[in-house]
Amino acid sequence: MKHFLLTLLAISGAVTAPAASVTVTMNTVSKTMSLKAIATGNDVAVGSPDSKNSYTFDAPAGEYLLTAFGTDGKTVNGTIALSVAEDSDNTFSVFTCTAYATNRNEDKTYWTTDAGDYSITATVTTREGKKQDITVGKSVTAGRHTFLALNGNSYQVALIPSEAHGAEGYVPLYKGGTVTFNATVSGAIPLSDSFTVTAPKDASLQLGMKFSHYVDFSTVEPEKVTADGDNLLYTYRLAEGQVYNFRTSMPGALTLAGYFTMSADAAKRPVLSFNADDYSAISPKSVFHDAKHNGGYETGDIFVNANEKGWLRMSTGQSFKAHAMRTWQLTDSPTNNYFIEPDFHYTVIGTDGKPSDVLAVSQNNGSAWAEITALRSGTAIVLVTYDAINLNYYTSAGVKKAFVGGENWSAIWPENTAAYVVTVDAPECLATPEMVINEEYNKGALKNAGMYVDAEHDVFYFLDSEDGYPYTFSAEGAKSVTVAYPVIGENSATYNGFGSEGVTDNGDGTFTVLLRQGRQIVSIADANGNAAYQVLTAKACHREITNETKPGSTIFRPGDKVKIQYSGLHHPANKLAGIYNMSAYVTYNGTPNGTSLILGSNQYTFGSAPAAQAVSLTIPEDYDANAEPEMKLTEGVIQVKGFGDPIGNHRFIDPVAGRAPNFTAVAHNTYFGAIPDVTIHVSGDSDAIGDIAADSTDATPAVYYNLQGIASHTPWNGLNIVRMSDGTTRKIHVK
Repeated sequence: MKHFLLTLLAISGAVTAPAASVTVTMNTVSKTMSLKAIATGNDVAVGSPDSKNSYTFDAPAGEYLLTAFGTDGKTVNGTIALSVAEDSDNTFSVFTCTAYATNRNEDKTYWTTDAGDYSITATVTTREGKKQDITVGKSVTAGRHTFLALNGNSYQVALIPSEAHGAEGYVPLYKGGTVTFNATVSGAIPLSDSFTVTAPKDASLQLGMKFSHYVDFSTVEPEKVTADGDNLLYTYRLAEGQVYNFRTSMPGALTLAGYFTMSADAAKRPVLSFNADDYSAISPKSVFHDAKHNGGYETGDIFVNANEKGWLRMSTGQSFKAHAMRTWQLTDSPTNNYFIEPDFHYTVIGTDGKPSDVLAVSQNNGSAWAEITALRSGTAIVLVTYDAINLNYYTSAGVKKAFVGGENWSAIWPENTAAYVVTVDAPECLATPEMVINEEYNKGALKNAGMYVDAEHDVFYFLDSEDGYPYTFSAEGAKSVTVAYPVIGENSATYNGFGSEGVTDNGDGTFTVLLRQGRQIVSIADANGNAAYQVLTAKACHREITNETKPGSTIFRPGDKVKIQYSGLHHPANKLAGIYNMSAYVTYNGTPNGTSLILGSNQYTFGSAPAAQAVSLTIPEDYDANAEPEMKLTEGVIQVKGFGDPIGNHRFIDPVAGRAPNFTAVAHNTYFGAIPDVTIHVSGDSDAIGDIAADSTDATPAVYYNLQGIASHTPWNGLNIVRMSDGTTRKIHVK
């Protein structure tokens, strides 16, 4: 038996993973390559490339190191790690980036790394922000270096002057970009010059550089700080031609931020001198509760990176990198995407609404990231808000301009306060809520939550004449369902605990929760009292239904064009650089209402543009109003069409790598949230024509309409369309 077991073990040890089909396409700079399994160091038989520099071969799932060779077939252009997965599309497009400095010596020869003039560092990240494992190689062109990247990867390169050149005033050159073809990463390592910023003694000041979206700016430290009366003078050594951002604030005052270019021409550099009045232009708690504010870009909303449920499960001692994003994203232009976030604030409360010590939050000044640490067992609610901010930038000519829409931006609209639940060391809940939405429409759609409700993207709208939106869901194993409604104040929302008000147990395994303005938290508890949580977002909207064929008429007949105009709707996936870039449309009955992927008011100003929130339709000429006097539009949603990541990917950003511009984004069409049903009362022409006095119905006339559809409480001479008190309509002749 012992020998038999050893034989089995030997056989099992020889089993290899199933081979996967792999295609690697090289490029005109690096035409050939070799591949080695990282785990074993064994070479992979890749064969020869075809006429398009493509290799096709089989390899077991695993990690591999690709080495690229220059056009001479021997110069190593660099290496990059590849992951081959079973049952996956293992297609890789490899591009070569060539990096070098263009500085020259007095004899006109170029600076080189071999001569010790400078050094090169390069990092490459995936579209999701994961760092690629690469090494820098050499180019077949003397004095230049190369590195590899896959299609859609992003790079950051630093050309760092030697100590000797640094003493001459040279400072590093930073270059970055996204790769969709071979790239040349070159430039002159810049000289630096002195630059002074003036700010009050009580103010804080940060100067930095941006290398990637959603990453904290790299801080530049001043060479010296000197007092000048009530001010401080911050003197920096800055690179000519480099873009720098600034951020300055005072306790309880407005934050001022923006960016500028350090021009080589001192006359084109901005004068950054801040005084106390600048910080009091508006209050940091100013709320501009108007979607038309700042050119229609104001939305006063926020996204966070909890998850689609708005519920994090943690263990004592565990930490979570929390991230917040303002939406609309505050940017200098929709294409350049140099955005700056406001000051975010985190508050931790218990389920009773009182301050909680279950979690601790630490955050650097001006950062959109925070560290949440679980201190002890329990349940807490994290609230996230942001302040108003002033934003400007300076062109390369030193001209001051406001960010897209304006310079003073609102603090968060209080009903949009972000909220998520954190349970620490909590037992598993045996109840399984099925909170689904638009499941028939989103089959195969690029939505991470799939058929389930997304706490931020799926908004339940209700008319401003109603109390809320009744949402029904099933919850197998649920003993009770309670809800914590937001208590909305002037600058934020909070919660005072969970209760059963607004919750109906339908007795068939389903529950109905009346969703009110803001973000409510639903708790679903099992028989043991262990709970699962879901954040649900609801917003009030306004609606007007008008007859476009007969303006002013409230009677609708077959053939009439009807306009359904909303206000108060918001884009469910507004622009986030490198993640979402889409148009939004109001859609009923599953019929796509828009065709444009991007562009127009449906893209960036959906929340403020009436045309973007309108639906027009024509009642068919052959519509039988007598048989069906009510024409209904149901299954109302907001449909998005555009480019970007799957919806929900804003929650998957690395705080170190961030995100780069996404030039490989795919188009998709997804449906979100719910919009109230529409009922249009359609009048039919009855055959009952006669004097009013001779009418035999028990109903009495309520409103009279002439043939132009104009209403009156007294009859018109001649033929009238009359709406009776019982809701019926008829055609009668009044004498």
